[in-house]
Amino acid sequence: MLMLIQLSISGQDIEKIYDLKSGTNFRIYPGSISQTEVFIVKHPFNDDILFASANTWNTTIFFISEGVYVSTNGGINWQGSDTCKGEPINFHGGDPGIIIDKNGRFILTRLSALISGGLYSHYSDDLGQTWSFQKAISAGEQLERATIDSDVNPSSSFYGRTYAVWVRWANPFPIVCSYTDDGAVNWSQPMPINNPSQRGAGGEIKIGPNNVLYVCWAGIISTSPFTEDFVGFASSTNGGASWNIQENAFDINGINGQMTSKGNIRVNGLPRMAIDLSGGPRHGWIYIITTQRNLSPAGSDPDVILNRSTDGGVTWSQRIRVNQDPLNNGAIQYFPAIHVDEYGGVNVIFYDDRNTTPDSTGVFLARSDDGGNNWREFAAGTVNLLSAGPPETLGYCARRLVPKAAGSFTACVDSAGNDEQINNFAAGFVHEAHTQSVVSEVAFVAYW
Repeated sequence: MLMLIQLSISGQDIEKIYDLKSGTNFRIYPGSISQTEVFIVKHPFNDDILFASANTWNTTIFFISEGVYVSTNGGINWQGSDTCKGEPINFHGGDPGIIIDKNGRFILTRLSALISGGLYSHYSDDLGQTWSFQKAISAGEQLERATIDSDVNPSSSFYGRTYAVWVRWANPFPIVCSYTDDGAVNWSQPMPINNPSQRGAGGEIKIGPNNVLYVCWAGIISTSPFTEDFVGFASSTNGGASWNIQENAFDINGINGQMTSKGNIRVNGLPRMAIDLSGGPRHGWIYIITTQRNLSPAGSDPDVILNRSTDGGVTWSQRIRVNQDPLNNGAIQYFPAIHVDEYGGVNVIFYDDRNTTPDSTGVFLARSDDGGNNWREFAAGTVNLLSAGPPETLGYCARRLVPKAAGSFTACVDSAGNDEQINNFAAGFVHEAHTQSVVSEVAFVAYW
């Protein structure tokens, strides 16, 4: 199941984060359609406007789309649909990427339902109520989900440009980039960023200070289970016209595959990235997190690992272990996400089963106030989420963290369970079964 969490940390509360409290959770769009792999973004100039999306699927008729869920009052109330209504509706293939651009236009990218594949986009100027006809970004191409970001800095030479990056599933499996300067009406010709000798996976793009583009991805081994082997990194100072590339910025040992101890759910160690835009002493620092094992400081069980760069990605730090449980204790940390808040605090949220039985997981938040050298951890609630289930019900945690006011939003997905009751917990989690009678749904909870 999916849940959205708001972490609100005021400046006065940074040293009082031990008193973190949670509100009451609620489902933002109940229904009979399963909602998985959620993303959420906010309006660049209006903190009250939130736009969330998820894979939505009906296994009875095998209909796949992208949910559109919108709040105009900071998450108190939500409206939307389990179907992005951009025509042709039956050609939607899920895996949304979302952003709100400088004009408040909602932009959504998604895969094609056709066997030939492709990446397509839609846009909405009325808070997601109606959507444009599909626009092909890259037709007839097999690819991974695209991630997108938009330049909302009025002083930028590329103000208003929205970028999409993805991995092309064809030799040599490069990272590909396209952009739009007119709000997804038209897109540039997709161009590979790199020409790798080892296939890529999991591209992610972020815009840093001085409107520099940063992209990271994993280089993976060529045979099953396609373990993540290193992190690639690229930067562009001219709006994506050219790129400085590090095919192997630093080594990792990921966890891609099925986790037998968790009911064979699918997991990965793909990199996630955040950039300090606080204007503070670490302004411009780049942080990348992965999930690794058997490569120090990661132990024999999966751990969340951070590498950082203080010079725009030219050099990278040694690996730093984020989760603070005892090494090699058998506890599993996976599916992290990262956000640097307006005070320069580095916040990482992840699934963690240190306090659970093998069929379930908890959620932890780790926070560093010194650029990742030291971490404090907080169990995000007193309940556990069932993680046992078929592999397709993978438990994504925190698909994206986005800033809102003095805090951030995150998203989680709980895998299949056996309990058909929806429960409200003091910690603000929803626990819901993935059965024929109960489906995964998006929920929202406030933290302060």
